[in-house]
Amino acid sequence: MITSSSIFEGIAAVSQLAMAFVVGLGVCVAYVQLSQWKREKIAVKRSELGEDLVSVATDLIGKVSIIRSPFGYGPPEGEEDDGTYDYRRRLRELAELDDEFAKLRQLKIRSKAWIGDDSLAEAIDAFFDARGKLIVGINGKIREIRGASRYGLEYTEGDAARSERYDLYVWEGADVPTEGEPVDPILTLLNPALDEIERKMIPLIRLEAPK
Repeated sequence: MITSSSIFEGIAAVSQLAMAFVVGLGVCVAYVQLSQWKREKIAVKRSELGEDLVSVATDLIGKVSIIRSPFGYGPPEGEEDDGTYDYRRRLRELAELDDEFAKLRQLKIRSKAWIGDDSLAEAIDAFFDARGKLIVGINGKIREIRGASRYGLEYTEGDAARSERYDLYVWEGADVPTEGEPVDPILTLLNPALDEIERKMIPLIRLEAPK
């Protein structure tokens, strides 16, 4: 026999079941929304990283190209010059890029956190390798000039080969007589590195899947 008590108990059970369903549905919706928010947040962070990285890398290549320009000039009027002024000027200009290289290093750390791509890290490292070669080349030319002027040393074949290597490091597009076609060791590092950075980051800037 169905009593009013059993009816109320049935209604209560159905209500509890409905409430549990609503709560469960709410949890599922909240989880989906949270997951979507996290994906959007990560996409935005990666996009910002991509914009910064492409911008800094492109800017550095342009400034390094200016430093390596074959067009130079002498010291200001009244300043003595032992023949190394133009190289020392280029070295100072390269040192002025320290903040931008520091930013590039920070971007590498961010890229590890948000992307974790080894080829991207290697592309960023190429900029530091190129800077190192350029510093070696400029300092080498300074030592070469000062050594020759002070001691009147004659070049050996090894000295000549080293001088040619310094020229390749310092001058963009240097036409140095070497075996085979001369290859610019700085651009050989920087151009493929920028290509890789753009290949990885531009799709993220556009909020697309990376290639």
